[in-house]
Amino acid sequence: MISKQQRQALILGIIQNQVITSQEDLLSELLKNQVETTQTTISRDIRALGIVRIKDIDGQLRYQQLSSDDDQTGNPVTANAVDSAIAEYAIFVKRVQFMTIIKTTDSSGNAVAGIIDDAHLPEVVATLAGFDTIYVTSPDEASAEVLTARWSALIG
Repeated sequence: MISKQQRQALILGIIQNQVITSQEDLLSELLKNQVETTQTTISRDIRALGIVRIKDIDGQLRYQQLSSDDDQTGNPVTANAVDSAIAEYAIFVKRVQFMTIIKTTDSSGNAVAGIIDDAHLPEVVATLAGFDTIYVTSPDEASAEVLTARWSALIG
């Protein structure tokens, strides 16, 4: 039996060296490495590692790790990690009253929202994410305006 850290390191190695397009593919590769686990565990690992499915240079959807300042050693996610994820994956940011709406590249909405949640920013009460859209709820309009201005500047 391998540790969580060993399993997650193996997952990163697999996605960096192979085209993995689904959790089933990832489970299959783990089994080839004598690692038995569940799809639920894989889903948790994917979120914890900031892995998303995005198009590669050939236009194929595959799992890749989001760039972030979180070095996966248990250090908390910082505002800089959020900024990095927004800069890399956000396409559009707009404020609607006390909410900030973020459109992301395909399949990165949930992972970016997870990074936002894990950063525990004072301007964020909660996020709701889907395939390529994130709703960020702030405690008030002023906080939402701060987020929108900051994130809009990152995507040009």
